[in-house]
Parts: sequence; structure tokens; C-alpha cells
Amino acid sequence: MMMMVMMMMMMMRVKGQVYFRGDCPKTPIIKNFDLERYLGRWFEEERYFVAYQEVGRCWTYTYIKDYMTGNISLRADFWDIFLNRPTVLTGDVTAKRPFSEPNFLTYTLPRMPDQEYHYQVLATDYDSWALEYACVPQPFGHFRIVWIMTRSPHPPYHVIGEVKTTLISLGIDVKFLEKQDTSCYNHY
Repeated sequence: MMMMVMMMMMMMRVKGQVYFRGDCPKTPIIKNFDLERYLGRWFEEERYFVAYQEVGRCWTYTYIKDYMTGNISLRADFWDIFLNRPTVLTGDVTAKRPFSEPNFLTYTLPRMPDQEYHYQVLATDYDSWALEYACVPQPFGHFRIVWIMTRSPHPPYHVIGEVKTTLISLGIDVKFLEKQDTSCYNHY
């Protein structure tokens, strides 16, 4: 299992994401972002290409709070296409600046604490959809990753329409979104 995690992290370094010229664009700060309301299970509905996620399908993410310590963890469940079975990865999530940028989050894996992956919640209604986003600076440009997350594995069309309208209003191109496999959620 650790070897697969290492392989996934190495693939992240390859950065097969969608490339754009110039600097990362400014993105909104959600001053009243409520991480408590964001807790729970999210299903990946659509996303930009992400190299490290190619090892699996039917990705779900569950944000969990340890009420004894106050720490937030993120459990990623997916169907491993190489092992042909469900797989789970768990890491820690923190908001480095919880008062000034509460929707800017950092994800770390326990066995690789020196590797931090930064992303943000661009927008959410907390109950049915969320937009997660990462921008990775590169020489002469940057890579962007966009995830459309939903509370339901099979959301109604109007929910996806609302999310895409929000993306467009934020200046995010929807043409790079790829529908994700949702056929195996009931297997784990």
C-alpha cells in the first residue's frame, strides 16, 4: 500500500494537469467559510485531468473532525483499477490562515509530512455541491485543477448547472472538466 501511495505522489510531481500561461489567477476568499458545515462525505462528479487520480475511479472524500483534538482529517475512498478493489487514503487537513483565508486548505499524508498539497474551496452551498481548486505555479505558467464535488453520488442536473454557472462567473473554464465514473460507489 505504501508503495502505491509513493507512486501516486511521484505521479503528482509529473503534473499532468491542465496548463495555462502566466501566474495563478487571484481567487476569492470566503471570509465566512464554515469548515464545520463542510465536514462529511463528498462525491467527485467532474474534474480537470489529475495524473495521480488515474489509479482509481469513483473517488469520494470524507472530511472528519476529531472532536477531542479539533483536528480535521480527509479520507479518500476510491476503486483501485490496478488492484481491482476499494482503497482508502487518509491525511490531515488544515487551514493555515483560518481567520484571513479560511477556505484555503492544506492536505498532508501522515507518512509524508514534508509534502503539502494546497487547494481551496472556491464556492459551496454546503448541502449539495462544492468547487475545489488548486493552482500549481510552473516555469512560464501554471497548472490548474478543478473538482466538482457533490453530496449525492448522482446529483440532479440543476445542481451541476448551478456549479458550472458559478465556475464561469469565477472565470474558470468548464471545457476541461471530465465527467467521472460514479458506477462503483455502492461497492464501498
